[in-house]
Parts: sequence; C-alpha cells; structure tokens
Amino acid sequence: MLRSLDLLWRTAAPSTVIAGCNEHITLLGGGVDYAKPWHWHDGLMLLLPCLGVLNLKHEAQRDGMWVSRDRFAVIPASQPHATSAVRADQTHLAVYLRDEAFQRIERQLGSLSRVRALIRSSAMFSVNPDIRALQALCCEETGDTIGQTAVRAHLSAALIIRCLTAIERGQPLGPSSREAHTLIDAIKAFVAQRADQTVSIDLLSERFSVSRRHITRLFRERTGLSIGAFQQSVRLSEARRLLQTTDLPIGEVAFRVGFDSGSALARALRRRGGLAPREVRARSVAMARTVAR
Repeated sequence: MLRSLDLLWRTAAPSTVIAGCNEHITLLGGGVDYAKPWHWHDGLMLLLPCLGVLNLKHEAQRDGMWVSRDRFAVIPASQPHATSAVRADQTHLAVYLRDEAFQRIERQLGSLSRVRALIRSSAMFSVNPDIRALQALCCEETGDTIGQTAVRAHLSAALIIRCLTAIERGQPLGPSSREAHTLIDAIKAFVAQRADQTVSIDLLSERFSVSRRHITRLFRERTGLSIGAFQQSVRLSEARRLLQTTDLPIGEVAFRVGFDSGSALARALRRRGGLAPREVRARSVAMARTVAR
C-alpha cells in the first residue's frame, strides 16, 4: 500500500507534526500497539527511535532488524517495509524527504552523491550526539504554539542535515554484535514492562522470532544473567521504588511486581539486599528527613 507524503501530511494529527512543507515532513510516532503493515512511500524515510525499540522489516530482511536509540534507519522511496514497536510507550521520529529536498540541500552544501549511493537500499547508521540532541529538541514541548512551530521547522531541517552528514561520513551498520545487543535491549524492555507477569522463554522465542536455545545463550552472554534472574532483578528494583515513593501496603507492592504475597517479597528482598520491605521504606523516609534539614 502506498502511503504518499501528501497523504501523510493531510491525515497526520496536529499533535504528531513536528515540521512539514512540500519537500519534507517530520512526524512523531509510536504509542500503544504501534504497528504499520507492509507499505511504501514516495519519498525517503529516516526512522529515529526516541524511546524503546522498533522492529523494521523490508524486502531484503523480512525477519526484521532491530532499531534502537543508538542508530537510525534509512528506507528509500518505493521500498516496501513494515514496522512495529516492542514497548507500549515506544516513540520515534519519522522524517520523510522528497527528491526536491535533496536537490535543494545539494545546491546549498554541494554534491550528495555518496549519500545517494549509500541509501539505494535500506540501511542503518550510528546516531551521534548532535543527532540525539536535535532529536530531543524536536520533541520538546515549550508551551509557545507559534514560536514552537517556527523553532521546530529549523530544528527538523538541522536534524536532516546531521543525518545526511552521518550517512556521508559513516558506513552502514551490518548484522554484527551490535544487532545482538539491540535484540537484548528489546528483550530487556519487553520483560521490564511485564514485571508482574511470568515471561516464559517460549513467549520470548515466539515474540522475537529467535530459538529458545539462541535467546537463552545470547542473553546470558550479553548480561551475565539468566532471563529469570533479570526479571527478578527488575521486580525487586520496582518494589524498592514503590516502597520508597508511595504509601501502598506491602502486599499491594508485592502484587504489582509479581510476588504472591508480602512475605514472598520480603524473603526476596532479604536475599538480595538484607533489608525487609518495612526497612527499605523506613530508610528512605529517614534519608528524606536528613536531606530536608
């Protein structure tokens, strides 16, 4: 299905529009159950995750490649692709450029022949600090509707230039250990979002299209933990946060992080840090009083 830039511009919710003109559009995407089935555009797309991880599928890699905040993806015009989020709170910037935008930039800055050669097929490139800073500024809410529109237009243009520069000066990121690292980040995010549930290896294997054996081995290699141990660590960290920042009963805290009872949470906390839930809460209160003096 063709999702033309004209269609994107006409149908985009105002709250998602960062910048737009006849030559390029920058949109904020993501949210609960974000997924776009197979489609293509009549312009180049730059895909930059802000939070969480995206699974990007295209004709040359139908099993998908993971795109996280340390990289951005480039999808040329007319190439079918599909995207989906791993986390419910995933957000990203999608920048769409017509060839007229390239021609204008070339008139201002010089030839983009190397860039054009590197983006004839889908690829991923490293995000540098300049790109990350501009990306964050594009998404920042200032409360000044008129001023924000003008500022975002300039920020979006600068972001495009920085991405093109990163492409020109860099090399496409291949299927190396960085891919495995991104996959592990996606798994960790998936597990962390479900602290109150038991996430089985079978579920992860199905969700990420990776064998049980490979996902178990890779996770331990990258983190030094089993998946079960990592989930336990996530649960205890969340339990400590709730104990320190809320007045919820200990039994409710235990339920929210996946323990059957307050006593089960207490046993796990003592094994990990030596403190019972009431002691974690009391220590937090005492520390807050000390800081307030």
